[in-house]
Amino acid sequence: MIDTMKFKAELTKVLLEAILVEIAGSKDTSYRSFWKRVRTTYGCFKIKINIAEKTVETELSAMKYLRGHNLVGTNNVEPLLIGIMELIYGRFAVPFTAKDIAFYADHDFAMFRGDFNGSLRVGSQADVVNTMQLIRDHLIAHGYDIVVHEGLAGIETIYVGKESSRSTVKIYNKYLEMLAKSSEATKALPYYSELLKYARGLVRFEVTLRSSALKDEKMKMNGSKSWNPSRICEIINQSLVDLGFSGQLLSELPDDVAASLSVDKRRKYKMWLDGVPITKYYSPETFDRDRKCFLDLGLDITRTRAQTQDAVLLSSRVSVDKLKTTYPSRFVELGAILK
Repeated sequence: MIDTMKFKAELTKVLLEAILVEIAGSKDTSYRSFWKRVRTTYGCFKIKINIAEKTVETELSAMKYLRGHNLVGTNNVEPLLIGIMELIYGRFAVPFTAKDIAFYADHDFAMFRGDFNGSLRVGSQADVVNTMQLIRDHLIAHGYDIVVHEGLAGIETIYVGKESSRSTVKIYNKYLEMLAKSSEATKALPYYSELLKYARGLVRFEVTLRSSALKDEKMKMNGSKSWNPSRICEIINQSLVDLGFSGQLLSELPDDVAASLSVDKRRKYKMWLDGVPITKYYSPETFDRDRKCFLDLGLDITRTRAQTQDAVLLSSRVSVDKLKTTYPSRFVELGAILK
């Protein structure tokens, strides 16, 4: 689903006129741009208005202000953007008409950030806590630069990459986040208990793409019209693969597969079975090439044989084919989804 976004949109004539009426005679008229707050049932968000450009800009999780939560949502960006624009119109007491909806539906918003996430249903909350520990160990074993936030109840969040980077990954215990950060308005939702129950078994996987990544020649996602659901799912899935969560792993190769290996690969496989650290005897380039070969067969030689069972358990819970970016149908009936 699409979570936090940073975007800029054109001000329609009627909205611009309402803004000018509000700021007439105030100090805001002396500034090229200024900030305003939009109050909603679920809190406030800030908007930056540029009179010279005739634009409005904001950064927020649209689902939080439109449905009170961001546990489940949509990969379709259009209703999120239009929903936020309706709130902005309301802030200046301007009716949001069918004509305005059509304008923004056709409008290509400038996009400067996108947080795309999916959920991994791993079982109980105890399984989530255990899985977060296994993910941390996996990332450390593979040499990733991570920051781990841990509380009394277990690992809360794992950050991969620096916040200043073009893109980062965040893996977190969604249930613990909801317990810690849900507002009173969110807790008052008629479906909050159902959301919390669903979150108990979830590990959340989130990819953040910032401005430089979105406008990259390969990505080309700096306009909202390029944010289609299949592209978003592709980005999340590829990020999982890039972190080594591509499929089900094995604790050892089947006999027939081992027998089919080349003499060189069979020798290295025997070293791995015997607990010999292969990296001590081969160059990093050779090891990386061999690792890719064995990964294709379902074996990750980055881990020692003693660590294999943890790797097998982790791959049974966290992999591309386990990731869900959609939502249970019952949440549509409950009114928790913006479609």
